Amino acid sequence: MSAETEREDLSDRGEGSRLRGEELKYVGLPIGGIGCGQLYLAGDGRLWLWDIDNRTAPANINDLHFTRPMPPSSPVEHGFAVRVTDGDDVRTRWLDARGFPDVTFAGRPPAAAVDYADAQEPVQVRLDACSPFIPTEIDDSSYPAVFLDYTAANAGPATVDVEIAGFMANPVCLTSRHTRPLRLRSQEFALDGAAGVQFTAAEGADDNPARADLVLEDWEKPDYSGWSATGDAFGTGPVRTLDRPGYQGEAGAFGMRMVDSHASAPGDDAGARDRATGTLRSEPFRIDRNYLRFRISGGNYPGTCCLNVVVDGEIVGTATGSFSDHLTDRVLYLGPWQGKDGVVEIIDAETGPWGHVGVDQLRLTDHAPAQPALPELPDHGSAALATLGADRAQVLPAAASWNSPQDIFEPTLGSSTVDGLAERSAAVVRAGMTLAPGEQQTIRFVLAWFFPVPDREGLSFLEHSRELLRHYAARFGSAQDVVAHLAREQERLIDGTRAWQRAWYEDSTLPHWLLERVATNTTILATSTCYRFADGRFYGWEGAYCCAGTCTHVWHYAHALARLFPTVERDTRERVDLGIGFHAATGQLSMRGEADRSPAVDGQAGTILRIYREHQMSPDSQWLQRVWPRTRQAVEYLIASDAEPDGILDGAQPNTQDATWFGRNSWLSGLYVAALRAGAAMAGEAGDDAFARRCAELAANGTEVIVRDLFNGEYFVHERDPAHPGSVNTNRGCFADQLLGQSWAAQLGLPRVLPPEPTRSALRSIWRHNFVPRPMEYRENSPIEGGRIFYDADVPALVMCAWPNGGGDEAGDNWSVSYFNEAWHGIEYQVAAHLIAEGMVGEGLAVARSVHDRYGPLRRNPYNEIECSDHYARSMASFGTYLSALGFEHHGSGGHLGFAPKIGPENFAAAFTTAEGWGTYRQTRAESASTSSIDLHHGRLNLRTLRLDATSHVPRATLDGTPVEVHPATDDSGRPILHFPNGCTINAGQNLHIEL
Repeated sequence: MSAETEREDLSDRGEGSRLRGEELKYVGLPIGGIGCGQLYLAGDGRLWLWDIDNRTAPANINDLHFTRPMPPSSPVEHGFAVRVTDGDDVRTRWLDARGFPDVTFAGRPPAAAVDYADAQEPVQVRLDACSPFIPTEIDDSSYPAVFLDYTAANAGPATVDVEIAGFMANPVCLTSRHTRPLRLRSQEFALDGAAGVQFTAAEGADDNPARADLVLEDWEKPDYSGWSATGDAFGTGPVRTLDRPGYQGEAGAFGMRMVDSHASAPGDDAGARDRATGTLRSEPFRIDRNYLRFRISGGNYPGTCCLNVVVDGEIVGTATGSFSDHLTDRVLYLGPWQGKDGVVEIIDAETGPWGHVGVDQLRLTDHAPAQPALPELPDHGSAALATLGADRAQVLPAAASWNSPQDIFEPTLGSSTVDGLAERSAAVVRAGMTLAPGEQQTIRFVLAWFFPVPDREGLSFLEHSRELLRHYAARFGSAQDVVAHLAREQERLIDGTRAWQRAWYEDSTLPHWLLERVATNTTILATSTCYRFADGRFYGWEGAYCCAGTCTHVWHYAHALARLFPTVERDTRERVDLGIGFHAATGQLSMRGEADRSPAVDGQAGTILRIYREHQMSPDSQWLQRVWPRTRQAVEYLIASDAEPDGILDGAQPNTQDATWFGRNSWLSGLYVAALRAGAAMAGEAGDDAFARRCAELAANGTEVIVRDLFNGEYFVHERDPAHPGSVNTNRGCFADQLLGQSWAAQLGLPRVLPPEPTRSALRSIWRHNFVPRPMEYRENSPIEGGRIFYDADVPALVMCAWPNGGGDEAGDNWSVSYFNEAWHGIEYQVAAHLIAEGMVGEGLAVARSVHDRYGPLRRNPYNEIECSDHYARSMASFGTYLSALGFEHHGSGGHLGFAPKIGPENFAAAFTTAEGWGTYRQTRAESASTSSIDLHHGRLNLRTLRLDATSHVPRATLDGTPVEVHPATDDSGRPILHFPNGCTINAGQNLHIEL
C-alpha cells in the first residue's frame, strides 16, 4: 500500500464502517461514561475487560498490545438472548456470535450498533449501545452506566411474540472474594419505571478457628524436589537472592533463596531472560487452612505470568506481580475447599518486558493479613442490571443455571445470597413485546455500577489520596440510584447523545473514516486513562495506568477534551498546572502535578498555549483575569530560560522524548515563540500592555533567529551544544515535531511562529523523508537501533526522525534515541493537522489515514491507539486534525467564530463546538451564490464577528428568518470578517443563515 494510492480518494465521503466475521475478533469499543473506568463493547455485542471496579487492567507495556492485541475476555459471566414465539414455533438464541454468526458491528463513537440478522429468521434484532455523551455537559457525559437498546423488527407475515432477556453474575468484589470470605447478594428493585436487580457483597465468616501455620514451601534448597518443572525459565532450582541481576534490586525474600523465572533463566540480558518460559507445579497437598499466604513479584499478566491454586482441575485462586521485582505479601482465600487436595502452579508464559514471576514462602494459614474494611476496598460497591419502562418486565434475582439461552427464559431458581467463591448465581431481567407484521419496538436495558473508591495505592502520589472517591460518589449512593436517575432522565440524555451523533456523522460531508478515527480517540476519556474525582478534579495518566500526573508534555498535544468539555480543562489548568503543580517562586509548572514537580520545557510552553485555548473556549474573560498573574509568571519562567534573551531557548531543555536536550532547535524554541505569542495575546486582553509588547518583540526576534540560523534551505535542524556532546539531539536529521510551535499557533489563530515558505518547505521534507511507505524496511536500515513498534510492514507511517543528510550516529548516548525510529500517533496527527492548515490537504489526510489503517480490525482493536500504553492521551491530537479540516476559529469571550473548510468547501457541513454550545456549520460556494449557515443544536452562541472563506460587499443575515444587521469589516490584522454591530445570540434550535 503506497501513500500515493491512499491519497487518491481520502477526501471522499465514503461510507461508515460495518465490521463482520474475522473483523470482529479484536473489537473493544469503550462504552462507559467519562472517568468511570473502562468497559468494552465487543463486535458481537457482549461486554468485556470490565475495568469498572478499580482493578488494574491487563498489562500493557509499551507496544505489547500493538504487536499482540488482546482478544475479548470477560471476568463477569453475562449475556443477552432473544425468544421468538410464532404460534407453536418457539425460537431461542443468544444475542451474540453464538446465536447469530453473521452479526455485524457499526462503531460510531461514542455509540455503536450491532445487528443480529439471519436470512431464516424474520425477526431482526439490533442493539444500540451508548453511555450519554453531550459535549459541554460533563456531568451528563459521566454516568457509570451504559444503555443497551434492543430493537426487534418483524419482517414476517404473522404476528409474533418477542422477548429479550439479559443475565449477569454478581460482579462485586471480583478480586477481594479471593482474599477474604464474602457473601454475594442480589436483590430485586422496581422504581421510577425501572425493574431490575442490584448486586452487592457483604462480609462472610471463617468456618474454622485459628490454627498454627503450615509451611507448604520455603525453597531453602538447591533443587525443586517436590515440584515438577517444564521449560527453562525456572532453571534447576531456586535462585539465591544474592545471585539475582543487580538491576532487579532488593528482593524482599524471607530466606536465602526464592523462585525467580528471570534470575534463573538463561540469557545475557534482560530481554533474553524474559523471553524464557516455563512452569512449576507442586505435588498435591491437603487444604486444611483458610488461606494460602505467599510473596510474589514480577509482571502483571493474569493467566500467563502468575501463581494459581488448582482444585479438581479448576483454578480457584490466582495472583500476579505488579511490575516490580520486590516481593509483595499476598493471600488467597481457600476456605470453601478445605479438606480437598490442591496444587500450586507457577506459570511464566510471557516473552515480553516483565515476562517473569518471582515467588517466596508458601504458607497455609488461618491468619490473614490485616485488610481494609469492606467499604474501603476498590472493588467493593454495587452493580445493577435493569430494564426501563418495559412492558411485561420480569426479574429473577437468582438463577441457578445460565448455560443456554433456554435457561435464561426458563430459569431454575437459585439463591440470592451465595458464597463469594464456591457457589454460583446470576440474575435475569427480561421483557417482552408483541409485533404485528412490519412493526418494530425497543426494549431498553441499563447496566450501572458504583465502585466509589479508586485504587488509592496506585494513586498515592496525588494530594489527599487516602480520601479519593470517584466523582459519581458525590451524586449517587449505589448503582440502583444511578438506574433510578437514568430512568427519569433517559429521554433527555439519549436525545442529546443522538443529536451529537447526527451532527458528527450524518449531517457532515467529511470522510466517514476521518470522523470515526477522530471520534475513536474521544473515547479515551471513557477508559482507565482518565478519572474524575468527587472534589471535581480531572486526572489522566499518559495511557491506561502508565506514567503519572496528567503530564504536561503529553497532554498538551491532546485537543479533544478542551474542545468538547471546556470547563474540565479550565479547572485542570487552574487547579493543577497553576495550583498544585505551580512553583510560586519561579513560575515553573510541574510536568506531572504533585507526582513529579520537575520541569518539561515543552510541557511549560504547551500549557501556556493551553491556557490561551481555555480562555478562547470560555464565554467571558473572568477566568483569564483570575489566572493571568500566574500565567504571566509561567511565561516569565520560559523567558528566564532564554539567556540573552533573544527568543531562543538556552541550556537544559527536558522534554517528552524522556531526555534533556541541549542546543538550539526549532521544536522547543518554536514552542517557546508560540507561548510568547499566546502570552502577548492574553496580556493584551488582561490590560498588561507592557508585557504584551515584550512578549511580541521577543517572539518576533525568535522567529528571525530560528529561520536565520536553523533553516538549512529544506527544513529546520538542531544545532548541537558542544558543552554536552552526548546529549540527545537530531542535528542534521529531519524531526517530525520541528514545526510544533507553528502547528499550535494555527490551532489558536495566533500570529505566525515561522514564515509560510520555510514552514511549507519543512512540511514537504517531513512528508518526503519521515512518511515512509514501508516502515519495517526503513527500521532495518535506520542508523538508530531499537525502538518500540507502532507500525506494520505494509502501511505507511510517519517516523519520528529521518536522516536524509546523515547524523543518526551523532544523535546522542541516551537510550531514548531509539524513539527516533518510532511513530507516535499524536505527533502524526499534529503533523497531519499542520499539513492541512498550510494547504497540503492530501498529504495531511494521508498521514492521518495511515494511523487509521494501522488500526484496521484484522490487525488489532480499532478503538485503542497505543503509545506507552493503551488509549494513549496524545492521540487526542487527532481532534486538531479535525479542526484544521474545518479551518476552525473561536474566541468565546470575543464573540468570534470562523470557518475555512479545506475539504469540499463548495458543499460543506460539519459539527463544531464552542464555549457554551455546539451545532452544525454548512456552506455552499458557487459563482452564482454563496451561503453559510449555523444550526445550533445545544447551548448558546454569542457572535460579534464571523470569518468565512468568502466575502461579500453586501452580506445578508437572518436568524430564524428575521433579518440581523451585519457588515463587512476587517480585523486588527487586516483580514476580512463579518461584523454584527448589535451582536447576535443564537440559542439551541435556532438557525443563522448568511447570503454572501
